[in-house]
Amino acid sequence: MAVRKLEEFEKALRDFSKALEINLSDFPQEIRDVIESGQIQKFEMCFELFWKTAKEFLRDKEGIDVVSPKRVIKTLFQLNYLTYEEYESAIEMLDSRNYLSHVYRRELVDLILPKLKEYYSLMEKILETFKNTEI
Repeated sequence: MAVRKLEEFEKALRDFSKALEINLSDFPQEIRDVIESGQIQKFEMCFELFWKTAKEFLRDKEGIDVVSPKRVIKTLFQLNYLTYEEYESAIEMLDSRNYLSHVYRRELVDLILPKLKEYYSLMEKILETFKNTEI
């Protein structure tokens, strides 16, 4: 796997983690909205790097070429890189990314924001799997 892609994913996850550590209750609503928008943008960036890194991982490690995020997640599960619960969370994460990227409705944002830490943890776990699996 391209080391650079893995390093980009790892750095993006670190930045995402820092954004999630901000205590939103310390700020007035206008600032909170801006911070939440930044957290969502960092999530979307991490998700893109996650699935593209996973795509390279599957190609290099397993010799499998997949072209869509959903197929990448399904293949990771089929090859036992994800448990069933992680698979379900990853599909939910994909759906959340799609909702945020294609439709802006405040009620969707409010539903997804509390899940960002869970999504971060899942991506971090998968990153460690990539790093610990020799190619």
